[in-house]
Amino acid sequence: MAYQSNIPQPTDQLDISQGDLLGNFTAVNTYVNVNHVPFGSSDQGKHAFVTFPIQTVVPSFNAGEEGLYNKQLSSVSELYVNKQFNGSAVQIPMTASILSTSAPVSGGPGWTYLPSGIYLTWGTMTVNGNTTITLASPPPTQILSVMLTPITGSSSYVDAQVVVNAIISRTQFSVVGTINGAATNVTVGYLVLGY
Repeated sequence: MAYQSNIPQPTDQLDISQGDLLGNFTAVNTYVNVNHVPFGSSDQGKHAFVTFPIQTVVPSFNAGEEGLYNKQLSSVSELYVNKQFNGSAVQIPMTASILSTSAPVSGGPGWTYLPSGIYLTWGTMTVNGNTTITLASPPPTQILSVMLTPITGSSSYVDAQVVVNAIISRTQFSVVGTINGAATNVTVGYLVLGY
């Protein structure tokens, strides 16, 4: 029976409207039990889990409100947060990562968003002297920091050095790699922080 919002009426007699009232209690119980701990449980009033239907557009939030919703990003459903940033709202796909579309491999590139809106991307590259590294898609809006680590399997890399020469754009930065002060092939691991 569907929930009836207009009962009981002042003129209703209990013996006549009892079925309608019981139907409303059943409808309310069914409604509450979706994703919630059932009535009468010691945890009643709590969520057992939370599900979000897929939104086709960003939901409307009041000014200053934070909110969560599910929306597709590149045909994959992701959990978004409506976050306040410098007096306006930004939409952060906080579950989006390389894991949304593929399994990362050891030493391979990858990326992820943190719920705060910070974006991380990583990978490895062989550099020789001054080399430009182009980030895989999706790139950050802005690069904040680049961290480098020489990767070595040999004692000849003891004096390997890699430094960031310049952040060129939101998709590129340049690295200088040397061994014993001479430009030569150096494998480098990088971690880029951005947003």
